[in-house]
Amino acid sequence: MSEREAAPARIAFDDLGSGPAVVLIHGHPFNRSMWSPQREPLVRAGFRIVIPDLRGYGDSSSTLGGVTMAELAGDIIQLLDSLEVEEAAVVGLSMGGLVAMELATTTERLSALGLVATTAEPVTAVEREQRLQIADAADADGIEPVVAAMVPQLFAPGCPPAVVERVLSMMRSSDPHGAAAALRGRAQRPDYRPRLKTLDLPAFVCVGTDDPWSTAEVTEELVGSLRSPRTVTFPRIGHLPNLEAPEDFNRELIDFLHQALETGPARQV
Repeated sequence: MSEREAAPARIAFDDLGSGPAVVLIHGHPFNRSMWSPQREPLVRAGFRIVIPDLRGYGDSSSTLGGVTMAELAGDIIQLLDSLEVEEAAVVGLSMGGLVAMELATTTERLSALGLVATTAEPVTAVEREQRLQIADAADADGIEPVVAAMVPQLFAPGCPPAVVERVLSMMRSSDPHGAAAALRGRAQRPDYRPRLKTLDLPAFVCVGTDDPWSTAEVTEELVGSLRSPRTVTFPRIGHLPNLEAPEDFNRELIDFLHQALETGPARQV
């Protein structure tokens, strides 16, 4: 395993629009382009959107070996500092949801929290071993082992072929070492449920019924850890509701953000 880079991560990002800030955090092994269907609708709805590539993905620099969800969250804080954004709503999908939970439970700078196709539960022993094995395979053989492990369960049966093709292209463009580092970080993720229960924060939870990872049981645990979250479930949609059902997703997210950001900043209690 290579030594980790000493230099801070260089984070690529888009900064669009004006108004209350909303940070969109992609999942694994994706990049900020996965939020393309949300860019213009959110800007038109009156929001400033900041869309980063997480460390190790897209155009951002990588840390070799391993990177924790807390470190990825720290990169977002540094980005917000550099943009002079004092407060933001944060929406994360899958691994991005883990980063969003890190931010929500370690800083008071969030105005709202969006959790899409994600989990608050700790990693199981089986999952930990699987993630570490795939990480080692990615370091040795490239990104294809990551793609092969995910694709059979990633999409709903009715997902448009153009969406499948676009997502596969995005995945295959990922740096395998960056993806491996994040897999190792996810293999040691904490139990976010006790942390989330300390929050008084407007929350949005979104899942698809055909997502084999964010199942009804997993989502119930997440929802049960939040105070009165707005929960949206899309029928016959898989792990990427923002791409499989973009119009419905945008409508629900924008409505949530308009309502949530009218309530003022949230604080930990």
